[in-house]
Amino acid sequence: MTAEQGQRLTSEPTWSSAGAPVRGWVVAAILFGLMLVEGLREGGFWRADAFVVAVAAAGFLLVAVVVTPPDLRGSMVIVSILLLTLWWFVRAGIAGSPVQFLPLGASFLAFAAAFAVVRPLSGRAREAAGLGVACLGAAGALAGFAGLTWRWYPMAMPAQGLWRLSSTLTYSDAAGLVLGMCLLIALGTDMYPGLVRMVVCLCAGGLLATQSRGAFVAFACACALVPWRRYVRHLVPLLAGAGLGAAAIVSSPDAGHVPWLVVVLVLATGAAGVARRDVSSADIGTTARLVVALVVLSALVGALLLVHHEIGLRAFAPSDQDRSVEWGTALHQFGTAPVFGVGPDRLLEFSASDGTYAHFVHNEFLQIAADAGVVGVVLLTFSVTSVIRVVRRFDVLSSCATSALVCWVVAGAFDFDWHLTFVGFLGGWCVGLATRRGQGNEESGQSDSRDRVLSRLVRGAAPHGRRIRHATSRVAEHSRRV
Repeated sequence: MTAEQGQRLTSEPTWSSAGAPVRGWVVAAILFGLMLVEGLREGGFWRADAFVVAVAAAGFLLVAVVVTPPDLRGSMVIVSILLLTLWWFVRAGIAGSPVQFLPLGASFLAFAAAFAVVRPLSGRAREAAGLGVACLGAAGALAGFAGLTWRWYPMAMPAQGLWRLSSTLTYSDAAGLVLGMCLLIALGTDMYPGLVRMVVCLCAGGLLATQSRGAFVAFACACALVPWRRYVRHLVPLLAGAGLGAAAIVSSPDAGHVPWLVVVLVLATGAAGVARRDVSSADIGTTARLVVALVVLSALVGALLLVHHEIGLRAFAPSDQDRSVEWGTALHQFGTAPVFGVGPDRLLEFSASDGTYAHFVHNEFLQIAADAGVVGVVLLTFSVTSVIRVVRRFDVLSSCATSALVCWVVAGAFDFDWHLTFVGFLGGWCVGLATRRGQGNEESGQSDSRDRVLSRLVRGAAPHGRRIRHATSRVAEHSRRV
């Protein structure tokens, strides 16, 4: 192999190194547009929207697999989710109501499609994908704060005498989950720092303004996976967001308009955006960290004292008892048909103080167990195992995306958020961001590595070869003279 051949080996683009990523970026941009539309349409929860998502997600999944074929582990993720989706559809047909496949079945397809589309992205395209979904959360938070300010239903909703942010999803608990996930993803992005700081502020404030206990628990469980330096770096936006959220909670008992909340919103986002210099963990010593921790703790205690009445209303809300009844009823349904389940989204009938039935279990794991039986639980376990095998924390964005995925999983134990197809898209998007491209294709990676090493050796040996040939010719000329 000559030096020119080695140069062509490294410089000529291939299908996997040039053309496919460009097409993958275009597919991801189109899918992002679909997510935006479904986010505006109440999260794609209703059956008409869910049907559109199911058809579109199947198309996106097919295109993504053809354009950028997944490796073995990626293929296992897609196959496992498709098997779960297929069984969910079959069980709905056996129950005599195929339409009950929606919306959770469409959300499964959305998860698989988002993973397949985002998985091949790398470099700035991957960073843009992370920042894009974080901006969707910030935009939803802005809509929710507008609803809180003017008591605009359903952008904000009253519950237990408190106005809670619900955004365009029109459901406070789902909005809390989405904003928590978007906040975690935003903490891992470095593109356009000023925009990222404002997104962090809006998502943090919006998360608190939802007053969603399940979202708070899920976010708390996921926080440990975010590198500490990211919290330090975004300290000012996080504190500004906490102040904005506390102001929203303080205003929540008021029945009328709250125009001063707009002033707090502008001040908080302005402070986050104007703070041009990010705080670096290297600049903060041990003493300074203790001071910062004490200031944050004092601010937290003050905020708790300020909003203790609202916290009491939410902490002792009667919905806890309602959900325990729903969970018990779901376990009873599972017992009646443990192998194949009772069918998707079967009505829960019970006797409670404030109702006699519920459409959803408010626990997605129990929902799948009761509706799809042991077969569904096995397929769900297969899907979870496949996702765990493909997720890796190899950089800051992947660590934050993994934490957002943990938030997504934990929240499923407290509500029916997975039924929103937008939430399904968001979960698959996080898995794609936390997947190292080509990690399972070891043979191909080794082959590429050998080619790169060989080309480097050729390029490195070429100058020495020329010098050797020159020296040899000089020796031969000298011999002829002698």
